[in-house]
Amino acid sequence: MTIWFAIGQPQWGVARLACFPSSLCLLASLLSSEALSAQAQAPQQPGAEPASGTQSSQGAPDLLELSPVRPTQNEISGSADYFFGQGTVTFPELFSLRNSGFALGSSPDVGIADRKSDYFGATISYSFGQAWYLDLSYARGYSSATGPIRFRNAIGDPLDLNTTFTIDDDWYQAYVRYTFPALRFTRLSAYLRAGISFVQADLHATNTRPPPLGGSYEQTDRTDDIIGNVGFGLVYFVYRGNRAKLGLQLEGEGFYGHRSQDSREDLHNFDPYPIVNARIDNNLYGGLGRSTVRFEYALGHRGVFKLSADAGMEVKYTRIQYSDFGIGTLDELLWGPYAKIGLKYSF
Repeated sequence: MTIWFAIGQPQWGVARLACFPSSLCLLASLLSSEALSAQAQAPQQPGAEPASGTQSSQGAPDLLELSPVRPTQNEISGSADYFFGQGTVTFPELFSLRNSGFALGSSPDVGIADRKSDYFGATISYSFGQAWYLDLSYARGYSSATGPIRFRNAIGDPLDLNTTFTIDDDWYQAYVRYTFPALRFTRLSAYLRAGISFVQADLHATNTRPPPLGGSYEQTDRTDDIIGNVGFGLVYFVYRGNRAKLGLQLEGEGFYGHRSQDSREDLHNFDPYPIVNARIDNNLYGGLGRSTVRFEYALGHRGVFKLSADAGMEVKYTRIQYSDFGIGTLDELLWGPYAKIGLKYSF
């Protein structure tokens, strides 16, 4: 006899007890066993549906639930990113030809060309304590640009040579980053970071007109930058599920540094003088801003692996001070879509 049967038919149960007093002991025993069974099932999660009659009191664990994760000390992560930029780039013109003795009719100048760029990067990070982090990153850029090289001669009108540029640059960066531990398990996350960057770039320019009308002008330019960086980051998670999180992220950075350029120009169809390279030194400074949507997903039963993905826009603004010949300060702008994917492991 079950509890459901005894309660479902009370009149029948009372009659049985009246006829057979010894059944009181049996009923008390059944009530006691059912009460103990109910107490054993009490710690179930709030709102959970009762188990069916054909299901045991210990159901299979929910595979979508994460086990409680104890705070970890170490974290290591890796990520890859891509940036497609478009904007402007500056380049020296006629510095090397002047040093080689050409009568140009005017002082060397700095030209501006429209550019398109592809940047591929990778970053590795390590932290002990998950407050201070060391970030090491590398990025490779491929750029193409078009713009005029202007010869301001003393006789006749200035001559503009439409020129095609290619730029390959390598970025080596090291950062120390501090995250705020008090925000670790909240909707808001923030960091501050500071570091140093070393950049090597190779520019190659040729006249875009085919021979024999063109192909006479060529420039090769080697550039080395040493830059200091200070930045911040904020992310607010508008959705936080058991495994997935979706947030809005804002990152910013300011930088200042020194640039050294070794420039060489050749006029292959008119070369009466030996070519002498020009050494140009500049200071540069500016800022970088990035706005993205961030998605995170915890992998594995304990969630110690986390996959992340960012997508949004990046803008970089640079001011370059050309102290030579009183040229002044020129601007460069690069902006476009940005994407990043990463994986981190806490242990």
